[in-house]
Amino acid sequence: MTGTTRRARRERERTRQQRRSSGGGQAPRRNIGQGWIVLGVVAAVVALILIGRALGAFDPPAAPIDVNAQEFDPAGQTIGTKVESLGNAHVSQGERVTNYNSVPPTSGQHWPAAAPWGIKDQQLPNEVTTHNLEHGGVVIAYNNLTSAELDQLKSTVRQLMTSGFSKIILEPYSELRDAKVALTAWTWIYKLPTVDQSQIIRFFRAHYDPVEAPERGSP
Repeated sequence: MTGTTRRARRERERTRQQRRSSGGGQAPRRNIGQGWIVLGVVAAVVALILIGRALGAFDPPAAPIDVNAQEFDPAGQTIGTKVESLGNAHVSQGERVTNYNSVPPTSGQHWPAAAPWGIKDQQLPNEVTTHNLEHGGVVIAYNNLTSAELDQLKSTVRQLMTSGFSKIILEPYSELRDAKVALTAWTWIYKLPTVDQSQIIRFFRAHYDPVEAPERGSP
């Protein structure tokens, strides 16, 4: 009996040790659950970083621009090309307009609602941005820029927006083939072969909220 009891005790002890070494059969399940939580937190952090990068939160601060400096004074210069006005009639939301006389448009029929100002990652319909021009803002279209050129353009736009030129749309524009950047105000267009900060600022000082815009002064 004694031998049997000792053997039984040894077997029970061996069984306990095996359970301890294996975690009792429950720890792996808990570890799997904890692993998914960690992965979820990492994914959320990565998503926030990507969003912040897209918004320019991690971009190094650009050197301040004094947009009122003498070097950007457009007085006595013609900045851009004057385009004949096609009027400012509204068409029904969703109706496409095909008779614009410049690429991108500088006037003409458009939809009843303008787009919120700011930097866009996708091209907006002409019928929307033309309404923004009617309000006296400037629309900057670009195509075929390198990442460095686009970063420079966005930096210039952000500084303009914080320097009193808040009514800006910056958008990619696939139909822009004869330039890399096109600046448009109501009945004015200026095409640039590269991102030229000085010329961009001169255009804003010459044509932002221009007297030609039918609804100049609108937000």
